[in-house]
Amino acid sequence: MKKHLYLLMLTMIIVVSSELQVPAMMPEMAQDLGVDTGKIGLLVSLFALGMALGGPVIAYALRHRPPKHALLTVVAAYAVPEMLVPAVHGYWWVVLMRIVTGCLAGAAVGLSIVYATRLAPSTDKIGEAVSIVLSGIMVGTVIGLPVSHFIAGRWNWQATFYILGAAALAVFVVSLLTLAPRSAASADDNAQDLRNLRLPRLWSRYLVSFLTIGAAYAAFSYFTPLLEASAGFSADATTLILLAYGLCSLVGNLIAGKLADKHAVGVLRFGHGLLVVSLGVLALAGQFQPLVLTMVLIVGLAGVTMNPPLVTRVVEVGGNGNLVSTFHTSVITLGITAGTAVSAFVISIFGDDPATAMWTGSAFALLAAAVLALQVNRTDPRSATAAGEKSGNALQPEELCTQGAELPATSDIL
Repeated sequence: MKKHLYLLMLTMIIVVSSELQVPAMMPEMAQDLGVDTGKIGLLVSLFALGMALGGPVIAYALRHRPPKHALLTVVAAYAVPEMLVPAVHGYWWVVLMRIVTGCLAGAAVGLSIVYATRLAPSTDKIGEAVSIVLSGIMVGTVIGLPVSHFIAGRWNWQATFYILGAAALAVFVVSLLTLAPRSAASADDNAQDLRNLRLPRLWSRYLVSFLTIGAAYAAFSYFTPLLEASAGFSADATTLILLAYGLCSLVGNLIAGKLADKHAVGVLRFGHGLLVVSLGVLALAGQFQPLVLTMVLIVGLAGVTMNPPLVTRVVEVGGNGNLVSTFHTSVITLGITAGTAVSAFVISIFGDDPATAMWTGSAFALLAAAVLALQVNRTDPRSATAAGEKSGNALQPEELCTQGAELPATSDIL
């Protein structure tokens, strides 16, 4: 069973690496395509928008297909626009290809998770199966950006697209030959948690997730020009710093995951405070290399690593059903889109200076902290049960146990 799950994990690594390849080589792409870095940053937003909006549409269209057929269709199609980007030398054609790639990437993530649940040998092993697949997100985060930056520095930015497209085709061939088939799933699996989406408290917690992840990506998308143009680090040094950033994200994610169940609000408050301070320092003192290095690593520890407590707070109110979780993922993706888009807009107004992106991220973090402070209701382990009772969809004790067993595995990554 695990060898099939590791194949799905490889799909996740490729998808995340594709999402992070543009932030890793923004100066090179901007110079070659004849645009400023703000417009290149917009490619990150459009990719995330495709994931949030187009991914569910593609997954819905393939809902009657067996999971293997549906996933491999998406993986094979994904390779095409990925390898077309360097061949269509023109900014707006690149925009189109990144939107299409984002849509297919969003579908690949959703279908891989569904497939993992179908490959689990029993219901009490679903959490373990999903956690193996979703670990590809963290691995892709650690290696995707620095590897893309290294390839662009050694050869050119076009090479990263060819390599990832070829990797997708390789995963497609291996999966076609070895991935275990499963029958098509029923269409009404997510109906049970539909009513929970009407809860205002759930959407207020979605808003905190939106602003928190938006804060991290508003700044993160412009780390490469900040490190090279502002701080004066070499291309090789920037690669190492970005790798260290990814490792800090992995460590921070594990720490936040350990604390999320009992101290979700406290972890978020601490993380928001670190983001506000560290991004403010990067904006004010972007020329001082030791300070920049320290602050970038702090952002790695306290940025996207706040996902576990965000997921914990959502599950407390709405449970961890498919629809609630899927909407949460889409909200987070839209937060990425909003953060990078606002940064791109601000840079286009105030000049091609990555410091403005740091201020944008700091402002998002302040808003997230303010919204969190305004939420009167504090974490209550019984919230999920109450939410289910209000929606006519009460969770039974054995269901709570099952979901509680799955939560630590999935919350470490989503």
